Amino acid sequence: TQECLPLLKQADSPRIINVASAAGRLTILRSQELVDKFTSNTLTESQLSALMEQFVNDVQNGTHEEKGWPNTCYGMSKLGIIALTKILARENEGFLINSVDPGYCKTDQNNNQGTVDPADGAYTPYLLALMEQDDEDDGEDMSGLHFYDQQEIPWSYQ
Repeated sequence: TQECLPLLKQADSPRIINVASAAGRLTILRSQELVDKFTSNTLTESQLSALMEQFVNDVQNGTHEEKGWPNTCYGMSKLGIIALTKILARENEGFLINSVDPGYCKTDQNNNQGTVDPADGAYTPYLLALMEQDDEDDGEDMSGLHFYDQQEIPWSYQ
């Protein structure tokens, strides 16, 4: 992502759409301290990397559960991408940077057991890619948000 930012800055309407998942919802964290760290408005990329590395180390040491981490590497990867989305949105004014949950799509990854047609799962990212950027002076672009089924949803999924 960092390598692409200079190129994106040259665009009229630069945007990044990260594909996340409900597996990355905040409620997978079993520690309020961890929730607070991941949702901090001052969290940096280097701090996020350190948190993700701590998760890996704690899993390897068998201490992750007692430290409030979940039992899902996939979920943590998606939680990390949602947190990164929010960091990038804060740091890149004028960009539209959002994350999206396409839903449990019928794909090879889940042996086509998903309940959402892939075309339907791709529709919200498609809309985010094509939405108009706010030209108002209020400066409130839709950036740093998380979406599912064509609407913004809370990261907690509650």
